[in-house]
Amino acid sequence: MVTDLTIIKLGGALITDKNKPYTLRKDILKRVTQEIAEVLGPCIIVHGVGSFGHVPVIKRKLYAGFQDAKQLPGLSQTMVEVFDLRIAVTKALQEAGLAPVVFLPSNIFFMTNGEISGHFSGGLRQYLDLGMTLLLGGDMCADDQRGFSVCSGDKVIHLLAQLLNPKHIIFATDVPGIYTADPKLDSKAKLIPKITLSRIHEVEKLAEESVSPDITKGMRGKLEEIKGFKPILDAGANVAIIGMTKPGILRRYIQGDSTVPCTRITL
Repeated sequence: MVTDLTIIKLGGALITDKNKPYTLRKDILKRVTQEIAEVLGPCIIVHGVGSFGHVPVIKRKLYAGFQDAKQLPGLSQTMVEVFDLRIAVTKALQEAGLAPVVFLPSNIFFMTNGEISGHFSGGLRQYLDLGMTLLLGGDMCADDQRGFSVCSGDKVIHLLAQLLNPKHIIFATDVPGIYTADPKLDSKAKLIPKITLSRIHEVEKLAEESVSPDITKGMRGKLEEIKGFKPILDAGANVAIIGMTKPGILRRYIQGDSTVPCTRITL
């Protein structure tokens, strides 16, 4: 059994330009995957879909689920477009010296009214035990109430953490954590270094919803998902939101540097 597992989310705002459809931040992706290879041991990487996914989901009105058969070609095309991003992340991980294996949530998870309600996950553990790096990402999954639903990377992480008991859960994005206001718009915004789970609802209203296309509500959506992390924190996982636009942050965090700028989630 794998020990000291890290689940790291590479946010769509980190690895893509969410203001430019289908635009990859190649330099950041290359550096981030190299850091992961150098710093982390056993790990699962979950990537956001950024401008490869949110833009077509909104444009094709897929967020509301199945309405009629005319949506299906657009659903198929959206999944193909997101796969271009999956391939780019896979190749970057390979170039960094890792051996990634791609799991599609649409193949192994199913949903009920927008929430993951079941899974076929045995292969995850087997590939981890072999020493491979698992790669998953946001997807469109079958939903027994809506026909299909958006399955965000944050929902994927929530389920994986419940199944695999990680030591670290890291949400890596383009800002160092949760602020008192949107730091991209307000120069007086201050980083919140720690949020207790019991008071996360107080911080939700401070977290900005993305101003770029984001069907999963940006940072606010992330906090909504983290609200259900009590069993995961009870099991001993360390949970944090960090920024990885600058080098060295991941290493410092993993090494236990208490001065690293981030937002830690605690009980």
